[in-house]
Amino acid sequence: MNDFISMTCPSCGGQLQVRKDLQKYFCMYCGSELVLKQDSDGVFSTIQARDLQASAKLKEIQFSMAAMELLKSQVAEIEKEIRKIRRTFLEYYPTIYSEALNKKYFSDYEKEKNLPVQLSRLCVSYWDDWMNYIEKDIPGYSSAEELIEFAQFVQRPAYKRNKYVTTILTILEPLPSLAGQLKQKKQQLSAMLEQAINQ
Repeated sequence: MNDFISMTCPSCGGQLQVRKDLQKYFCMYCGSELVLKQDSDGVFSTIQARDLQASAKLKEIQFSMAAMELLKSQVAEIEKEIRKIRRTFLEYYPTIYSEALNKKYFSDYEKEKNLPVQLSRLCVSYWDDWMNYIEKDIPGYSSAEELIEFAQFVQRPAYKRNKYVTTILTILEPLPSLAGQLKQKKQQLSAMLEQAINQ
């Protein structure tokens, strides 16, 4: 009889005789699937398999939540970097504003994109407060995609020889890579959220 131990079913309270070498067994009274567990002191206890499955599910949920938090922080970091590049670009604008030719490729871009505002007029209107004003959304100059379009526009032969365009392109150069990373991270986050909702 040393090979058997007396256990109580945690589901129905039925008294069971269980072989020590079994890991899983079923209660003969209620049919619950049970798991025999031995602690470090050699004491045996019984656990419902359903509880173990719930515990595994909880760990899976916790892992998914941690992964989502990591993705959210990565998205926030990329968005911060994009805002920083945009700010540097707009901080540079007053430097290149003074020459008429510089205003031309900005106004040509704004005309082609049918933008409701002109950067040159905004710059004049908010000259004394330009550094604060550039934190606001400016149509055509706010998102990474808009700034990438602008960078592509000024690479046209008519503008490319301008001495300031090289600096503009250098400032905006990291944007395509960052925009791609941002899109990928947001898609991953969206897929994880959808998966969590459907489970």
